[in-house]
Amino acid sequence: MTTLKESPLLGPSVETATLLGQDADRRWVELDDARRLPDDLYEAALAAGLFRTLVPAQLGGPGTTPLDWFRIGMELTWHEPSLGWVVTQGTAELGWLAAGADPVWATEVLADPLGSSATTIAGLGELTLDGPASTIAGHWAFDSGCTGATWIGGLCLVAGSTTPGGLPEVRFGLVPAERAQIHDDWNPTGLRGTGSHSTTIAIQTIDPAWTFSPFVPTANDWGSHRCLVGNGNWPIATSVAATQLGAARRALDEAKELLVTKAPAPEFVPLARNAAVQRAYLRAEGLWHACRAGVEAELVAMWDEATRDEQLSTAQRVRLFAANATANEQAVAIIETMCELTGTASLDPAHPLSRCRRDAQVLRGHLAANGQSIEYGGQVALGVLAEQTRV
Repeated sequence: MTTLKESPLLGPSVETATLLGQDADRRWVELDDARRLPDDLYEAALAAGLFRTLVPAQLGGPGTTPLDWFRIGMELTWHEPSLGWVVTQGTAELGWLAAGADPVWATEVLADPLGSSATTIAGLGELTLDGPASTIAGHWAFDSGCTGATWIGGLCLVAGSTTPGGLPEVRFGLVPAERAQIHDDWNPTGLRGTGSHSTTIAIQTIDPAWTFSPFVPTANDWGSHRCLVGNGNWPIATSVAATQLGAARRALDEAKELLVTKAPAPEFVPLARNAAVQRAYLRAEGLWHACRAGVEAELVAMWDEATRDEQLSTAQRVRLFAANATANEQAVAIIETMCELTGTASLDPAHPLSRCRRDAQVLRGHLAANGQSIEYGGQVALGVLAEQTRV
């Protein structure tokens, strides 16, 4: 098998994702033990441009589309869900920053070929915007990818500022990684390699340009990439869908190998010859293809609308959210079905089926696509709720 060191990186493509994913798959125990991505793997993904697939061409982006990004995420995850999650999430981070932040600062961040950011909404910092006297302080949890990021931050309440609707203003604030503290506290059952530790920024003065809001439309003229901010949380919900569907695809493929060879007592007939197994497997295959096709179709429609109008309609946002949330739920169900059909295989913590199951279970409740967000999306879809900042 070709190794990462033996082959040149092919740029931000599915082929590169396969190469990086194979390396991560071979090293999954290392990721589990360290509870983070190895530096060389993280930097290889950065150097290949995988983190920049949502950056506009004006800022050095590769000209890829959200569909390309989604497919890269699924391929990475097929091999190692922690790698898939960190890269898809990190890509959304740089997409937000490129589209919605101060262009001078964004250019500075992206000038570093290994530049990346890690932020989280699991916490609420304090941000004072007062020119040279601007300050930030805060503590946040679940900061995926923070161990490799060059910029670290989180959601903050802006002191003394409200939105046009009268609500308190919130923005992301970031500082160079060396000015933040990472707490080594990420020790879950799944997605162990994501390095999703808690982070703290002690009160300090910052450049106000180091803040941005993904919740309001951008004044930057980035064409279709404007839709990355001010149009709900679709980048993170799509990250969830890509990661979950990649894991479900791996589970289907691993289960198929077992079903055609495993012949348990007392009949000693391959499981693949059992009618109930045949029905369950084919239904799961159909469900996976339907979920993937649904997300991909809405990503294409979304990008077409963004290219044409430089904004997204509520109807389009709801359709994409519905596809992402459904993919999250059904991918978990597919993995559970494959574990059930193959019997004791998933009891081995080293078996890919077991790894897929634990990782999917950890991610299934993510705020971007969980039950609470589905209820919110349903209210928007039914016209019960006019406010639409989260879908």
